[in-house]
Amino acid sequence: MVRKTIAIDEELLKDLDVFARKEHRDFSSAMRYALRIGLLAIENPDLTVQEIKDVLEAKVDYEMGNVSEMDLDDFR
Repeated sequence: MVRKTIAIDEELLKDLDVFARKEHRDFSSAMRYALRIGLLAIENPDLTVQEIKDVLEAKVDYEMGNVSEMDLDDFR
């Protein structure tokens, strides 16, 4: 992990702190998470933030082996 010093608006800092507490995360991980979602939202303007969060959660579930790929023939 790389460490950098950044300048951040005090109001945004407060908002991130509230977000971290609500998400039960430490400040640094909350900032990384919010930044990841923000960048994905910019790259995928057709998706809502909730859809992006759902995709990230599904990716983790898949990587952990909690789900498998669906065979669409089972639904026909």
